[in-house]
Amino acid sequence: MASALRDELLATMESIQTVDCHSHTASREQYYEAAPLSIFNLSSYFFRDIESVTGMAPAKLYEGCNTDEQRWQRLKGVLAKARNVSYWRHNIVAFQALFGLDGEDLTDDNWHAVNDAIAERSVDPGWYDYVTEGVCNLRTQVRNIPWFEDWEPRYFTAILRMEPALELWQPEPRGRLEEHLDQEISDLSSCAQAIGALVEQYRERGAVGIKLAHAYRRTLHSERVSAVAASVIFERALRGERLSPAQIKQFEDYVIFFLADLCAQTGLVFDIHTGVQGNWGRVPESDPVLLLPLIHAHRSTRFNLYHAGYPYSREMGILGKHCPNVWLNMAWMYVITMEGSRQSLSEWIDLVPGFRILGFGSDVGWPELIWAHLLMARSCIADVLEEKVRRDFLSRDAALDLARMMVRDNGVDFYGLDS
Repeated sequence: MASALRDELLATMESIQTVDCHSHTASREQYYEAAPLSIFNLSSYFFRDIESVTGMAPAKLYEGCNTDEQRWQRLKGVLAKARNVSYWRHNIVAFQALFGLDGEDLTDDNWHAVNDAIAERSVDPGWYDYVTEGVCNLRTQVRNIPWFEDWEPRYFTAILRMEPALELWQPEPRGRLEEHLDQEISDLSSCAQAIGALVEQYRERGAVGIKLAHAYRRTLHSERVSAVAASVIFERALRGERLSPAQIKQFEDYVIFFLADLCAQTGLVFDIHTGVQGNWGRVPESDPVLLLPLIHAHRSTRFNLYHAGYPYSREMGILGKHCPNVWLNMAWMYVITMEGSRQSLSEWIDLVPGFRILGFGSDVGWPELIWAHLLMARSCIADVLEEKVRRDFLSRDAALDLARMMVRDNGVDFYGLDS
């Protein structure tokens, strides 16, 4: 049963612009190139559960289908086994909020009307702006930008993805960087200079930080490697010699520490993926505690750790408690697990100074799913804060302040949006 305070918390969050602290949203141009959309592709992470249920790549689910009716029958079979997961409920919230779904589930009786509404609205030239600016009321989306790509400042604030920097021991990524900068990378010193030059290009254009998502393929643990040791390894690579896995990790560790040093020098934030993996991911290697050597060695660098470190959210809370240079980011979390999100936030509010909790990051591809995710996030935040006031001696004013801080103020301050 909703309380007056919960309603007030929701109203407070609805009345202010949200800072989306982690975005992969399609650009306006990309969106309309993909339109018209449908219930079969206006989706997010449910593709992972499709693979989990069927044992096949998600793209194969609709292979051989010639009509939407046939596609619906395939999707319906998956939903019979997996409609409980948050990844699917995220889609349902979008269908209800924006496409007229009148009911709790897609059924044989209503899916066609929802599908038609998606197709019609996704080709409307005003729809993209209506959703991002009108419905979501976003201050900005802090969007991951791949190397050499551009972004639209009207919608996005840039964070430069840096995984290719870890791969510069290989000819292909090294050649692309050399071509972009019009300079040769001939040794470790020129390699580091090239990385710094690229980051500076993006910083001058308005990027506010860099991002690594290396936890998808290797451990987060890294140690400082001397320039001498890294130089020997890099010179072997330049000569075309085969590197061992241990040597590759040493080179990558050198670059990771270099990037953290660079952030300290430039004031850029350092965003790092932690926790949740894709199917068959090596989950323990993404534990944020593995970052401690990096964090302790760079006390002037502001680290933004993503996805609540889930399932290591309690450990991440302790990092936020004891490491003043660590910010905790709830990006992606509410569509992973609403209950896990409530538990994580509840513990963090007891542990971590509130200004270092970034309460929302959509982490989705379509604007409509930002809105669905934001509705889920506000619900969880209101639940937690209402309970903290009722049960755990948090003041009403502190709860209202935290609601504003987590969805707007902390993002503005952390990313320097006012400047």
